[in-house]
Amino acid sequence: MKRQSWGLLALLLGIGIVTGCSGSTEGTNGSANGAESGGAQPQAASPASSEAADDGGQQPVTLKVLRAGITVTQAEFEKTLVERTKEKFPHVTLEWVEAPEDVELEPLITSGSVPDIMFVSTSSLSTTLKELNLAENLQPYIEKHNVDLARLKPVVLDTVSKYSPEGALHAIPFSVNLPVVFYNKDIFDKFGAPYPPDEQLSWNEAIELGKQVTRSDNGVDYIGIDLFGSSNIATGLDLYIVDPETGKADVTTPEWRKVFEQLQRSYEVQGYIGPDGRYQYANDDDIFYNEKNLAMVAYNIAHLLGPLEELRQQGIELNWDFAPFPNFEENLGTGKAANVHSLIVTQASKNKDIAFQVIANILTDESQLALSRIGRVPTVEGKQFEEVYGDDIPVLEGKTVANIFKAPPRNVIKPHKFESKVRKFLTEAERSIAVDGVDVNSALRTAQEAIEKELITLSKTN
Repeated sequence: MKRQSWGLLALLLGIGIVTGCSGSTEGTNGSANGAESGGAQPQAASPASSEAADDGGQQPVTLKVLRAGITVTQAEFEKTLVERTKEKFPHVTLEWVEAPEDVELEPLITSGSVPDIMFVSTSSLSTTLKELNLAENLQPYIEKHNVDLARLKPVVLDTVSKYSPEGALHAIPFSVNLPVVFYNKDIFDKFGAPYPPDEQLSWNEAIELGKQVTRSDNGVDYIGIDLFGSSNIATGLDLYIVDPETGKADVTTPEWRKVFEQLQRSYEVQGYIGPDGRYQYANDDDIFYNEKNLAMVAYNIAHLLGPLEELRQQGIELNWDFAPFPNFEENLGTGKAANVHSLIVTQASKNKDIAFQVIANILTDESQLALSRIGRVPTVEGKQFEEVYGDDIPVLEGKTVANIFKAPPRNVIKPHKFESKVRKFLTEAERSIAVDGVDVNSALRTAQEAIEKELITLSKTN
């Protein structure tokens, strides 16, 4: 299923300048609605501090909502944010702004067309969103509305805090994007190979299992497993490219060599490299959804689960299941660094206070249960939320859902500001090993030299 590529002009015209309906101009200090006390719900505003006296007197407000760089389907948006908002804030309308996952934010911001709320990856708080000065500091709103962040899972609160500026909090966590192995049962059946087990495998074991189904049959090439690149597996060893403290880089360490040697083993499986030099498969949805050539995809759950349910609704179903996400032998029992999808309020919003109340409402018990039922991993601590996981999405019927939670996330390392800007050199190293046959040590030395040069340039211009 190819993702649609929308024109930026159409996107900007669709968003428009953000304003409230009926001439509402509620700003940061004007609370359009209070909230219940306790838990994570915003407290009720007194009539003196609210522009409207009660539910019946509140002016209607429309909030634009955009996703940026993450997979959130419109159906997930409706089930989690829209339905819960209608119940809690009936005067608020949420408008979904369609955009491709790789939308360029800078032209969006400079055009003056900014939404009120955005779905974002938490890691973007310290990169793109910070550079564009886009995210509102939510700390004053958290205090004003008595939002209890202590209810969050420790790893979630740690992640959001580390990616926000010191003394601030720029996001409310929406869901934990846990890594998992999706596997196509039909491919394993075709070659008489065992399914991935319900116990967590090491990467070596996963590659060995993938060998059994990396084969050709009737002119069709099947691939066992794509490790999805160095960034997908390196955080299982708590690695970074640029030292957050010193600003220096060293990707020639034994740990980085271990990551790339693992990738090299996967590339060396007979039949893995395509005749045209292809060595990446998991980044193309078609091979798993439609071509059905890829036996195992080791990646974050939100990348495939929502789209798989959409395909089911279209009558396209796959015979698949979950297995725990692998890791290196020394860190089995955990997965990779926490990946949290979050919600932000933009600084340009004319309705910041009510926008904050809308996104904070996602942390209530009712919202967490609703979110879990449609296949989003909750951010609030509590077994009761995991017990109902996926109950409302038919595509999960009969799936081994418990395997999702067997590789809990590791704490993130707050990245250096240039981390994302130099990652491309590791991608180049991956290609040189897979396609050109360059040995790991040489590929990493070349990457190290390129990173050092780039850091000098970045230091002069930033």
